[in-house]
Amino acid sequence: MKKSKIAAVCALALFMAGCGVQEASTTTYAMSTVVSQTVWAQSPEKVCSRVQQVLTDFENQYSLYRSGSEVLAINEEAGKQPVSVSSEMYHFLQQALVLEKGYEDCFALTMAPVTLAWGVYTDTPRVVTTEEREQLLELVDDSALTLLEDGKVQLKKSGQGLDLGGIAKGAACDVVRAVYEEEGVSGALFDLGGNLMAVGKKPNGQAFRVGFRDPVEGQSSAMASFELNDEVIAVSGGYERFFEADGKRYAHIFDPQTAAPAESDLLAVGIVSPSGMEADFYSTALYVGGLERTLDYMKQGGKALALSVDGVFYVSAQLKDTFRWENGKESVYTLQWIEADET
Repeated sequence: MKKSKIAAVCALALFMAGCGVQEASTTTYAMSTVVSQTVWAQSPEKVCSRVQQVLTDFENQYSLYRSGSEVLAINEEAGKQPVSVSSEMYHFLQQALVLEKGYEDCFALTMAPVTLAWGVYTDTPRVVTTEEREQLLELVDDSALTLLEDGKVQLKKSGQGLDLGGIAKGAACDVVRAVYEEEGVSGALFDLGGNLMAVGKKPNGQAFRVGFRDPVEGQSSAMASFELNDEVIAVSGGYERFFEADGKRYAHIFDPQTAAPAESDLLAVGIVSPSGMEADFYSTALYVGGLERTLDYMKQGGKALALSVDGVFYVSAQLKDTFRWENGKESVYTLQWIEADET
């Protein structure tokens, strides 16, 4: 969906919900995707406006495509010299490097050369040759990302570049949550391109029920739903953004082992976590890592939903109490509950 078609769309509806709490809903565009929020607060329109500004600031700081971003500043000095960054960026990179330990084979921050070469986010995507991919793989190396004690960051190899797209939307949810908390929001449902965050409850005391969409049928068809309580669900799948060439579909999620779009045995994987950054990270990494890695994550206590290419829907048993099928999908897919191992 083009930015020009959506950037001006902003529907704001207000009405009293009792006890001085009002409701506001907005739909806008940020971080290359549609953003919607419904907020209950004393001054919800103020909250929504502040969230929109926070998302703009976040994108300007973390985007691979925004002139003047800290990411571009780091990338431009790759192989040359360290770059001073904000405390927020420094902490972000620290957290990301901790998260990816044990998942280096299916997640990398230094994917920018690969992302840019394939051009999935442009109007002119292309299939990168095997020879070029071999050259790109030399630049996908997070061990060359150095965080210095003086608040500086350096990429040691010339030509390297950070692409935070596999984790940034989840981190943005955490930033938005902080705004909601500061503004005393009693309840909110926030959707950043499929990263759904629930904060608090509805005015009637009910929890937010969210859907897990059927990747075969697209956005309009949920295959299941469950309650989301002060958590984020981030979903990754090859259906979200892609291009086709010579009869083959190439998705936007790249495998750091091949410098090519991941060929997963999962159609989609959703991670539920109080941390948006963690939810986004694990959904990306586990989509690339595949079913066995996802099942291991679930058995270790991680809360997830994963649909395999052979039509089996694996769901963490922690979601059983509020889980329900939608749109008759129980006749299409096979459900398998995954219990966490007792330790």
